[in-house]
Amino acid sequence: MLQSLEEINEEIKEKSIRVKIIELRSKGWTRKKISEQLLITVKKVRYWEKKFNTTGLLKNTKSTGRKRKINEEIKNFVERKTKKYRRMSCKQLSNKIESKLDIKIDSVFENLSKFSPKVMFFGGIAYDWISTLIKCPKRVNTESYRKCLVSKCGLFTGMDNLHGKKNWFFMQDGAPAHTAKTTINYLEKKCNILQNWPANSPDLNPIENLWGIMSRRLNEIDIKTVKNLEKVVREVWKNIDWLMIENLINSMERRLKLVVQLKGDCINGYF
Repeated sequence: MLQSLEEINEEIKEKSIRVKIIELRSKGWTRKKISEQLLITVKKVRYWEKKFNTTGLLKNTKSTGRKRKINEEIKNFVERKTKKYRRMSCKQLSNKIESKLDIKIDSVFENLSKFSPKVMFFGGIAYDWISTLIKCPKRVNTESYRKCLVSKCGLFTGMDNLHGKKNWFFMQDGAPAHTAKTTINYLEKKCNILQNWPANSPDLNPIENLWGIMSRRLNEIDIKTVKNLEKVVREVWKNIDWLMIENLINSMERRLKLVVQLKGDCINGYF
């Protein structure tokens, strides 16, 4: 297929942007500064930097997946309708597509939910220790965080038995329920808290990588219901490799050095 002059110019411009990203990163520029200079998103800077570091290439790789069965017209129609009518069922949506676009929708579509089942869990890791996985309530406040999550997961007993009473540090992010005065007062009676955790953490906490690993494993499993999701999540958590946990914790020194090297930028994608 022949390209128009406009398409060719756009392709050349895109390639020069990718080269510029790598060039500026090698000079020590932060991703944010590059995005502002080239008028692109930080996500795009991170994507091409990671792709270049892992493959040595700055070109799009050919997709190996099956071709999409829907066109842009159907996609845009579905997006408009689901945004406007949040409570519309899949059956109603398929009927609208058939009537408006004169397209026959496969019956399988009628049984699909517009939203994937979601459940939130609380868990903790340390050398030679992993907490019980606790299902979070739909809304986590200071009381539920203290009583239902931190206390029930066996954190204090487990860590005190391993390292001695209050002879260890608890690391948490800056969520409001975590940093509320009542929560801090409660935790300080039980353990040492790692203070001054940055509000916009550059992905330093190694448990975030563990959640990512679990998420990828869950994506390989066909999960239909919330009940089934809960069961599978607990099984995946139960079978986490101890060596993996140790490697994640041991990576902290490298994480800190990398954050300094990147001048405080996010290290997501490096671990």
